[in-house]
Amino acid sequence: MKYKKIVFGLLLVATGFTACNKEFDTLLTNPNYPSTTTADVDLYLNTVQLNFNGFFQNASSYAGPLARQSYWGGPFYRNGASPSSFDGMWSTAYTGVIANADAMIPLAQTQKKYIQVGIARILKAYTLGTLVDMFGDVPFSQAAKGADNTTPAVDGGAAVYASVQSLLDSAIADLGNTSAAAAPKVDLYYGGSKAKWITLANTLKLKFYMQSRLVDASAKAKIQTLLTANDLINTSANDFVFQYGKSLAPDSRDPDYAGDYNNNGGGGYLSNYFIWKVASEKYNGLVTGVSSTATAATTGDPRLRYYFYRQSTSNAYSWATESTCPCILKSQYGSATYPVWYPSVPDQTPYCVVGGRGYMGRDHGDNSGGPPDGAYKTQHGIYPAGGEFDYSQNKALSLGLGSGGNGISPIWLSSFTAFLKAEAVLTLGVTADKSAAALVTSGVTQSIAKVTGFPTALGYVNTAIPAASLANATQTAAYIALVDGLYAAAATDAAKLDVLMSEYHIALWGNGIEPYNNIRRTGSPKNVQLAATTATPGLFMRSFYYPSVFVDRNSNAPAQKTPGVAANKVFWDNNPDNFIK
Repeated sequence: MKYKKIVFGLLLVATGFTACNKEFDTLLTNPNYPSTTTADVDLYLNTVQLNFNGFFQNASSYAGPLARQSYWGGPFYRNGASPSSFDGMWSTAYTGVIANADAMIPLAQTQKKYIQVGIARILKAYTLGTLVDMFGDVPFSQAAKGADNTTPAVDGGAAVYASVQSLLDSAIADLGNTSAAAAPKVDLYYGGSKAKWITLANTLKLKFYMQSRLVDASAKAKIQTLLTANDLINTSANDFVFQYGKSLAPDSRDPDYAGDYNNNGGGGYLSNYFIWKVASEKYNGLVTGVSSTATAATTGDPRLRYYFYRQSTSNAYSWATESTCPCILKSQYGSATYPVWYPSVPDQTPYCVVGGRGYMGRDHGDNSGGPPDGAYKTQHGIYPAGGEFDYSQNKALSLGLGSGGNGISPIWLSSFTAFLKAEAVLTLGVTADKSAAALVTSGVTQSIAKVTGFPTALGYVNTAIPAASLANATQTAAYIALVDGLYAAAATDAAKLDVLMSEYHIALWGNGIEPYNNIRRTGSPKNVQLAATTATPGLFMRSFYYPSVFVDRNSNAPAQKTPGVAANKVFWDNNPDNFIK
């Protein structure tokens, strides 16, 4: 009897242990490394969204300098960037965006979360297309397979572009699925609006078809279909942007703001060419619209004070010495003799400063050392970085100045669509909702409205700003009339395209990807500043080196690109080797 009690007791204990083990089994999943069957779809999507913006910012920061939108040091194109420079961007694209999207999509499909699927496909499509635009042939069909394939080979750029279009078509179908479950808990771009995501997908289809129009005979008909349907980002209500915050820890501020606005003086240099293009190209090398008087404030580009912030507004550059600004001695503000290598275009652009009134950046390809000029550099203004509005306050930058960094990444705006439509009408002969000329006017108008309305959109209030410093209807109308006149006066379609692309270039401030694409596709703006410190910078970089993490660790990767070789063009670029200087 005693034996039976012992055995029975042991059975109870064993049963208890079994029950406990079953309870413990449910706790064995590390929440930091969830499986694809237990992961939260919306958390996956959050990761994809955040990494996507990081990828956009990285790509923009490398592409913009080559298009002269931002400063490029050079001086030789072959060493303007090294393969390792692109490691972070490459990893963000493949492990941050694509791998997480691929892991999330099947899980979301089983839960009928088709809106999340559609969003992930769109962000993946943009990322893949931009990888092609940056590098050429890239991994796709063998990519993001984890341990199943750690050495993916590349696919041809044209094939990846075709897959991008398929992804966008699938995304549109997913977003239109009427049996979809609830929208994502967090949609950082469109607040869960299916309609806006569909509009974005159609707009990206147009963007990538236009990008390949030089080599794809079927693109014209597809572009016409999109323009006829016209479900595109035509108004600012559908703008595709990422909104930053003001937090320092963790840092949620716009990267350009974080780099410029500190207590140790300004950050990096801005591009003299781009400052000139906005401030003085249309005004014989002078800068208008920065005076506090009402008369002067009615001329000039209305976006000038919003784009750039001057720490010093001295017309005479009294602060400029051989120590703080050695290049000034060779400009029109000192000796009128330019260095022999100084390019003749753009006209009346002085070396290192632009047209008076305190604008100072750096010329394209100027790799000279940095003097103690942190308190005098022109820096990013309130648009799009969330910085300070320039009302000639003659004040050095400091931490927290302006709107605090709650700017945006302008990934795609309605003004971009207008300019792209205009290019399609002018170059392909397709029809749109307006003529090419009217679309150029629309692009300029929408860009000015976006920029000049930006402080209010951010909640930026500064009662010290004189009314004369703000853009006004008279100034805006005068600028639009000036652009309209330039377009009408252009004698050929090529000249009209240059006016169009020049205005598109200005409207793209904050987005470096599109001007780099545009200049390779169209060759415009044609008056880009040449390399400043050498007459022989080498062939323009028609694509970037492959990242070190790809070519050094992947036995199936192509050989690293040879600097200055024409074969470095991406598949859609069939323009001559010397098309861009």
